[in-house]
Amino acid sequence: MGLDIIEGKGQGLLVLLHGGPGTGKTLTAESIAEEQERPLYRVTCGDIGTEPKEVEQVTLSPSPGPVYMLIGSIVLLDEADVFLEERSFSDQKRNAIISIFLRILEYYDGILILTTNRIGSFDEAFKSRIQLALGYPTLDEEDRLKIWGNFVQMLPRTKDRVDMEDLQMNLPKLARDEINGREIRNIITMARHLAKFRKETLRYQHMRDALRSSQKFSEYLTQVKGVSDDDWARADKLR
Repeated sequence: MGLDIIEGKGQGLLVLLHGGPGTGKTLTAESIAEEQERPLYRVTCGDIGTEPKEVEQVTLSPSPGPVYMLIGSIVLLDEADVFLEERSFSDQKRNAIISIFLRILEYYDGILILTTNRIGSFDEAFKSRIQLALGYPTLDEEDRLKIWGNFVQMLPRTKDRVDMEDLQMNLPKLARDEINGREIRNIITMARHLAKFRKETLRYQHMRDALRSSQKFSEYLTQVKGVSDDDWARADKLR
């Protein structure tokens, strides 16, 4: 039985994970589901809909309802910014969506995990609905070294030809570049394809080449915006 005096309210666990892209929010949700031995259903605003009627019908539909509302499951609403943004007088449609979502949170009785990288636009009404909020700071060099190391340790499972000694020796060099966890994974994937294309054993040089290619794109975006992604988000008070 929940502690709310109105039957059916306040019986769920609502968790908010906030931070920049690639800092571990989705991985945390997956780890929670694994630890609890429950299925994790990942949904986005595209699955739910962005019209007030769609939000109410999809999320509050009666049993058996959507598969992600099954009893015992953990629901991950990834990039929930559409539903969490602060209301305004100029956008009544958005206000209606947020109001409906607030009501949904009141009566949800399972484990719901929300992720956002725009906590600065968070509507204050959600604060009292969230039981646990965890912030994910930008990765530092030590964090990146651990992530690089974890991914490299997984490479032998791929059956690729890998020079593990060379990669492990150069991990500190790779960790110096300020990139997030998702970018690290993408660079390793790119390096694997590069090594296969060249018919070579995967080693540090392939990682370096893939990293340089990724950096060129990031540098171009920074040049276009005039600031880095973190500085831009800070200037817009998003996180």
